[in-house]
Amino acid sequence: MENEELQGQLRQAAREVLGEELELGVVAWASSPRGYVNVDEVDPDSGQVAVRTLMSTLGEVRLRLWAKERGLLEQVETLAKRLVALVPHAPSEKEQWELKVLALAQEVLEPAGHDAVVEWRGSGHLEVGVHTFDKDEWRFQFEALATTRGDVPESGRARRLGLVAQALELAAKLGALGFQPTPDPEPEDEAALVPGVVEAVLEQFEYAHHPLNRLFDYLGMPDWDDIYDDRLQRRVLEQVCAHVRARAEEEKTWPDVIPADRLEAAFDVLRARGFVAEMSASTTMSGGWEVSRELADMRREQGETIVGTVFFDQQDAASAMKGHPLHLAYGLVNDEEDDGREEEFTAEEDAKVSEDAAAVGRIIVEVLREHGFTPEWSGDAHSPITLKPAFVWRRRRARVDTTETWSLGEGNRILALLVEFLPKLRAFEFFPGDTVGLRDLRSDSLRELTLRYEREEDAKDALDTVVAQARERFPALGSLTVRAGGFEQTVEL
Repeated sequence: MENEELQGQLRQAAREVLGEELELGVVAWASSPRGYVNVDEVDPDSGQVAVRTLMSTLGEVRLRLWAKERGLLEQVETLAKRLVALVPHAPSEKEQWELKVLALAQEVLEPAGHDAVVEWRGSGHLEVGVHTFDKDEWRFQFEALATTRGDVPESGRARRLGLVAQALELAAKLGALGFQPTPDPEPEDEAALVPGVVEAVLEQFEYAHHPLNRLFDYLGMPDWDDIYDDRLQRRVLEQVCAHVRARAEEEKTWPDVIPADRLEAAFDVLRARGFVAEMSASTTMSGGWEVSRELADMRREQGETIVGTVFFDQQDAASAMKGHPLHLAYGLVNDEEDDGREEEFTAEEDAKVSEDAAAVGRIIVEVLREHGFTPEWSGDAHSPITLKPAFVWRRRRARVDTTETWSLGEGNRILALLVEFLPKLRAFEFFPGDTVGLRDLRSDSLRELTLRYEREEDAKDALDTVVAQARERFPALGSLTVRAGGFEQTVEL
C-alpha cells in the first residue's frame, strides 16, 4: 500500500463518520504503517492552517475534550476503532510508551480542562504538556509541563498556565514509570564525518592562531556544517573539550618561559614599532600576505604608519610541530595604489623596494636576537628568515583565547560548551535549548549573560529557573538578561 492510498482510506473513513463540515486533514506512512487524522484551524483572512492531531491508527483519541465540547466524542471514538481496523498492527515498544504516557497525561490534565499533548524530544524522552494558540502566528504552541525524566522543565510556564499542581503530579508519575530513552539511530553519513571534523578542529587548535570560539569557522572539509544531528554535534564538542581540558593541565607543567613566549614577546615589540606580526596567519603563504594587508589597512585607518610585516603560515606551523625550524616571511605591506603600480616600477624603483624590504628584515632579525634567537638570514630581501634554534611549536592558549564578547546563533548553540575555556570572556549571548542549556555550562570570568528565546512567554517562564542555574554555574556573573523580540528583562545578581 502506498502513502497516497492509505491517506485516501483515512480521509474517506473520517468523512463517513464525522461528515464534511469539519476541517480535517490526514497524513500517513504506509511503511510504518501509521496514520493520523488532524483537526485544521484555518485563518479566514490569510488561509494559514494550524494543525492538531485528533487521533491515530493506534486507536487513541487525543482531543477528547475538544470532541466532547462539540458533542462528537462518540463519533470520534467510533472513528478511532475504524482506523485501528483499517491499519491493524501491534504497537512498537516506542508506540506503547507513547500511548501509556498519553493516557497518564489525560488522567491528570483533562480534569483541569486541557487536552493532553505528548511529544518526543531529540534526547529520546517524552514531554507532556498542553497546546496554547498563538493567533498572531496562527499556530498551536506546545507548552511542556513535565518529562519522562520526572522533572518540570520550566516552573514559570506551569505557573503562567495555572497548572503547577498538575505539572508536579505529572513529573512524579512520569518519573515513577522508569522510562529509559531509546534514541533514533544516528545518521550514518553524518556519524562518518565526526572523526574528520574533530581532527580538523584540533589541528586548528594546535596551530594556535584562532580563539576556541572561532576554530569551527576555519575547517574546510569535512565540514562541521554537514553534521545536523544534535547527538553527533555534542560528540564532536565533547571530544574537543576533553582535548582542551587536557591541554590546560599539560600547560601547568610547562616551563615559565617557552620558545613561543619569546617569539610572542618579539612580535609584540615589532607590532609596537609599526609591524604587522602574525602567527599561523593563514593556510598558505599567499593567504598570509592577504591577512597582512587586511591588518595593515585596518591599522592605517586608525592613523598608524605601517613599517612592514612578518608572519608564518599554518604549513610552517605544522612543520614546526614536528621540530623543524620556523621560516618567517617578511617585507613591505603596500597600500592598494602601490599594488596597482607594482608592474610599472622602474629598475630604480624595484631596487628601492628591495632595499626597504631588506631594512625590514634587518629590524626583524635584530629584535629576534634580542629575544634569545639566532636567526639565519642571507640579508637578501628575497630570502626567508629561518628561526634558530629549532623548537617544537606550541603556544599557550591564554595568548590566543582572548575573546571578551561572544554571541552565538541558534543553529550553533552547542558551541556554548566552549565558554569554560575562554578565560577573558565577559559577555555571552546564546539561545538555550534541548541540545545545551545553562546546566551544561560554566565560566569563572563571565560577567554578563543574555539568553534569547523565540517567544516573550518563554523568556518570562524561564527567568526563575535560569537565574538559579546562572548563580550556580557563573560565580562572577553580575547580570542576566532574557530577551525575546521586543521584550527584555535584566536581573542584577
